Amino acid sequence: MSRRLSIFGVALFASMFTMLMGNAQDSDPSRLHEIVEYFEERTFQYTAGKYQDAEIKYRLHTPTSIRYGRKYPLVIHLHGLGEAGSDNTLSLLHFRSILPVLVGPESEDFFMLVVQCPSETPAWSFNSAKDGTLDVLMAVMEHVIAENPIDKKRLTVTGVSSGGAGVWTLLSKYPDTFAGAVPTASSAPSHLPFAALKKTPIWTFVTNGDVMINRESVQTAMCMVNNSGGSMAITGWDILDHNTWRHAMRDHDCLRWMLEQRKGSWFSPPPGIAVHKPQSFLPVFFKYILPLTIIVITISLSLGTICERISDTWQTVRKRS
Repeated sequence: MSRRLSIFGVALFASMFTMLMGNAQDSDPSRLHEIVEYFEERTFQYTAGKYQDAEIKYRLHTPTSIRYGRKYPLVIHLHGLGEAGSDNTLSLLHFRSILPVLVGPESEDFFMLVVQCPSETPAWSFNSAKDGTLDVLMAVMEHVIAENPIDKKRLTVTGVSSGGAGVWTLLSKYPDTFAGAVPTASSAPSHLPFAALKKTPIWTFVTNGDVMINRESVQTAMCMVNNSGGSMAITGWDILDHNTWRHAMRDHDCLRWMLEQRKGSWFSPPPGIAVHKPQSFLPVFFKYILPLTIIVITISLSLGTICERISDTWQTVRKRS
């Protein structure tokens, strides 16, 4: 028994050490300064419930130039437990991983919203009796959408650790809102109605060595979502690390995948390790195959009629000549 506890203690220490070392690299002062430059600090006056009259700080990445008549996707990031508080540069700690996108041509093509939890309620949780941090987040999101040219069909959300748990809750509470989701380094809460998540492509990232989460809960969620007709995938590693958001963005270019998603269209399915349940034949037939068949037949008949008239005209001309 003591040996098992010792092994568990060593694994926990190694996981925490790896996580802290990774976070230390992500929060390098010079790099953090570069990242902060791409996220303007703004405030939102909340007017309801528990946080009534609170001034909510948030960071927003915006395209350098807005093209007239164009609408852009919005990516929402939920930070981890350790990044709550009043200094909202902390919520950008892990963003070194997406620096290539922020400085590349793709930076012109999207908005990115980062809201910070207050110190007294640092976790992304929802309280059905009073508004919690996720309600504040949604209010800020609606405010940002109202003030900027954002395409409501291209809203995606990602989060790390506590933020990953917030992503699961958001998807279950607002199943028709998001076009794609990337929860990382978090267990999947067992009380959530996972069948409601089938409308959103989900790509989640975990490691076998992360003692801070329950990987089996994520496997169960994937089975339930895919068996309900959804599309969810897991990408994992056999390493001792908790901050899988960094790996997702740096090694799998996950931010670009999120920018590809659009609600109500042919989405790009998550390319992780998963067996996706195919859609039933009838919805696909009536939505895609039948209309396409009608179009093809109509064009064929029209072309046939045109060719026949051309042939008749040609024959008439030949007879007259």
